[in-house]
Amino acid sequence: MSFFFLVPLGFLGYRYDNKVTWTAFLFAIIGNISLALFFLSSQDINASGILWDLLYFSIMTSIFTWIITSKSSKLSLSTRLLSGSCVGAVLIAIIFFRMASSPGFLGFVDAMLNNYIAAQQSSSANVVQSALLATLTVEAVLEMIKAITLRGGSLVSCVLLFSFSRQIGFGLARIFLRRSGYSIPVSTLMQFHVKPFVIWALSASLLMVVLTRMINLAVFEIILWNVLIICVILYLAQGLGILHFFLSKPSIPPFLGLLFLVLFFVLLFSPVFNMVLLSGLTVLGIAENWVPFRAPKINGPPSTPEAK
Repeated sequence: MSFFFLVPLGFLGYRYDNKVTWTAFLFAIIGNISLALFFLSSQDINASGILWDLLYFSIMTSIFTWIITSKSSKLSLSTRLLSGSCVGAVLIAIIFFRMASSPGFLGFVDAMLNNYIAAQQSSSANVVQSALLATLTVEAVLEMIKAITLRGGSLVSCVLLFSFSRQIGFGLARIFLRRSGYSIPVSTLMQFHVKPFVIWALSASLLMVVLTRMINLAVFEIILWNVLIICVILYLAQGLGILHFFLSKPSIPPFLGLLFLVLFFVLLFSPVFNMVLLSGLTVLGIAENWVPFRAPKINGPPSTPEAK
């Protein structure tokens, strides 16, 4: 349940005003510090670990509170979400690399890896699988995790954390206000459109990732990977908006729309199928640069000089 620690702030941000939300944020910081001091004094806990936990909680809650309380800002929600996620991604990468060098974490990874290998070997593993399992080491696993973390893994985790927390908080606030006789505007992806220049950023970053990989410029490759991931996230959101647009048409029966929604979540949590689904939605979002899927249909003669 720790993944949902930002949901209460999301609920307050859409149920009440900014003053209440920032006051709740301050109380959350004070409460977290008080609990940390209590456990630090009553149990044998590493003080350095507590400090990093406090830093993580404080920064992530402050970023999220800024995202949901800046609704009247000139910055769009997607801009706030992505910029806040970039800051959070840097923090997560720093914490992970600090943790990865500790003996306790290395021992934990080693124990998990041994349990996994033992479980796979006890099953009907073929010769190829057995050979692959033999190459798995703690160092190899950590290097793979580090590579994924730096090349967009931490950024994607922050985007998921902030977007899911915001959406759940928003949904709870709508339910609460509806029961109270009030309503708040529904924020959907149907109106979300990616700026035209993003397709050039996507193409350039994809090309430069390949080039920097070939000439072994690791720092620039990591930066470009994160730029590429940001572009992919934007087009995935646009693809979801297109899907939502078609499912919300009056010609679509409610039962069929619900069936598509259930099928979507089943595929989303199915290995392999979820990658096909997300890739397809991203390609759909990219395709809207040339095909206006959500353009309104105009009935009647066109308003052009030739038609008059």
